[in-house]
This record gives sequence, structure tokens and C-alpha cells, in this order.
Amino acid sequence: MPELTLDNEALKGYLPHRGVNLYVDEVWTNHERTVSRSRTRIGRDDTRGRTILTRRDAHGQPCWAEPFLAELMALTGVCLMYEQLAPLGQVSVFSMISKIAYSFLPGIDDEVIGHASITRQRSGFTQYATRAEANGRTILEAEVMSGAAKLSDIASAPVKPFAGGIQGTAIDPALFTWKDARIRFIDRLVSADKATGKIVCSYVYPTDHPFVPGHFPGAPLMMGVTQWGAAADAVWLARCLFGLSGPVVAQCTIKRDTGAEILDVRDLVLTDDGGVPFIAETRRLAFREPVRPGDGILIEATVLPKPR
Repeated sequence: MPELTLDNEALKGYLPHRGVNLYVDEVWTNHERTVSRSRTRIGRDDTRGRTILTRRDAHGQPCWAEPFLAELMALTGVCLMYEQLAPLGQVSVFSMISKIAYSFLPGIDDEVIGHASITRQRSGFTQYATRAEANGRTILEAEVMSGAAKLSDIASAPVKPFAGGIQGTAIDPALFTWKDARIRFIDRLVSADKATGKIVCSYVYPTDHPFVPGHFPGAPLMMGVTQWGAAADAVWLARCLFGLSGPVVAQCTIKRDTGAEILDVRDLVLTDDGGVPFIAETRRLAFREPVRPGDGILIEATVLPKPR
């Protein structure tokens, strides 16, 4: 196979299951399809709606939001599997992201260069080592593991709203003014116990959310990294409500109200960067089952001061 370079328009045809959420500008792969590299710059006057992927830093300046940099790394690597999966009618579905570590968040005008390389393929799963950089500095490193599924199987999953209706009391939006309300992934506070450090929040993934058309069109799913964002939002809320200072570490689980597990999050470390949160690292995100538009989820987190 020849080396391959795809701009954003070509990518839409190459990876149709990613639709308009293909926010990379360009992806290059080697001829063995084992190594890929992406280039992406949003810019302040972006015409593709990608400013929703950003938040404000401690100085009020727009920068990338942590979950979407992780998604950028996933998109950098997913091209490597297309030619193996397409003849089988399958697409990549990410099952785990681990060893995530951030150094800083690039600004909206910075060009982000993503790197992905396949490190292992076994039993239907592919593992990638990923790294992002900007201005010659490493932004993040992470390991990504993906499986494969048919879109027809994904489309057959039923919507699962809350059985007893929407749960909890509305959350004060003043605690999240540093980002667009559409990328806050908790709606309501169900319970909070300062003595144990446990918080439970709820969220209903809107059927009209701007991410719906571009994540598995025809079989829309909530992006896994936005579920991670929901966990981080719950941890930030707990930190505020419990009066914690300094870095905190959390163990989180996202579930349905039936108890079925959706996402397991281990060792999410959140720091305070001048009054706004920063996800410094997360040891593991393990995705158990998908979330569809209209689904209701419960986000449970146990939040404690990070040991020195």
C-alpha cells in the first residue's frame, strides 16, 4: 500500500462513521498502516464549529479542552485500521484509554500535531501509543485500545432513559463558567457526602446535542471522551462542594439507573489551575457499553485529596 495523506474532506469519505466530528485537518499514514500523524489548528474564526471543543484557561484565554485532545489522538490512530475493517463491514470502537498524562493545554491558535503507532494486535483488539505536541512541546501521552463492531449492531442498541424520570436537583452553572454549557456533561446533583467524599450526578444525553450528527451517523453514540468529561465535571463539583484544596484523585463509575456499568475511571487526578480545573492524568478509562441520545446516566465519584 502507498503512503496516504488525507485532508478533512477526504477523511469524511474514508471514515464515514465519524461524520462532521472529524475535526482533524490532515492525517498521514505510512505504507504499512502502522504509524500515523495528524495536524489540526482550530483558530479563533473557525468555520467548522470546532470552538465547542475549547474552554478558557486561568487567564480567560481559549484553549483545547482535555477530553477532545484525547479524541484527537483516537482519530489520529483510527485511520490505520480502516482498510482491514471496511471489507468486513466493521468500524473501530474504542474500548480503553489508559496512562493519560497532560503537560499543558494548547491555545486555540496553536497547531496540534498528533502521533499514533500500533504497538499490539491481538484477539480482535488493536493497541496504539499516542502523543500530541504543539510548539515543540509534548501536550499529552496516552495508550488507546480499540475493538471493532458492525454499524448495524450499534444501531440496534435501544435507547435507555431513566426509568423513574430525571433525577436530582439542578447544578449551579456559575461553577462551570469557564466552558460552554454544551460541554458540561452533568445536569443534576443526586447526592453528596463530604464524610466519604462520594458524589452522584445525573445527565441525559440530548437528542439534539451538536455531537450527535458526527459520531456514528445512523447509529449515534455519545463520545467516550465526553463520558470521561462527565466524570471530571462531577469531580470538580465535589471539590467545590466539599471545600477541598490542592490536587484531588477520584475513582469514578458511570452507570444506568438499573446498575449496568457504562464506564470505569481509575485514578483521575484533577488540579486547580487558577480557579479552573485541569485533568492532569488518568490511569484508565474502560468503556463497557455505549450511550445513545436520550439515554440517562448516573455519574458516581469518590473524591479525596491526592496523597503527597
